[in-house]
Amino acid sequence: MNQDKSAKQKKITESSLEAARKNVQQKPEHSMEFVLEASGATWINNSMATTVQLTWEALRDVNGPVLLILGGIDRQNDYKLLQDLVRDKVKCVVFLGSQVKKYFEAFQPCTNGLICHAVDLREAVQIASAYTREGDTVLFSPCCPSYHAFDNYKNRGNEFKKLVKELVK
Repeated sequence: MNQDKSAKQKKITESSLEAARKNVQQKPEHSMEFVLEASGATWINNSMATTVQLTWEALRDVNGPVLLILGGIDRQNDYKLLQDLVRDKVKCVVFLGSQVKKYFEAFQPCTNGLICHAVDLREAVQIASAYTREGDTVLFSPCCPSYHAFDNYKNRGNEFKKLVKELVK
């Protein structure tokens, strides 16, 4: 009887582990979503990252060198959390939104590369593309919402994917 119970528990545990593995592998759309690879560079849509913490997690997990596209409506974000990862991994920061001075002050001291302001997402994708080389990762991880330009993160992420695919045609 104990063997049957043990075997049943083992089977349940194995199926639970398998389900958990599948959940981890199936991230929702707009969360570290692979868009495409072009000229040896990987483009990732992480539009769901509307906080500094979520962008930090994305930067931690992505391979460098990274071209980071971020920005939107700043909610008094403290970007210090990102500075070490930006220093270690990011070769170019492209930002959107009206907080030009805040972004420069946050990232100028910690980047060894380029910092650019883009007027819109199309320009941000174009700038990132111009500086992307083989082995790079372009990470769109905004840190903020973009209600001034998009209805929601899904709309913003879909626009990013569309622009990237148009650019590499």
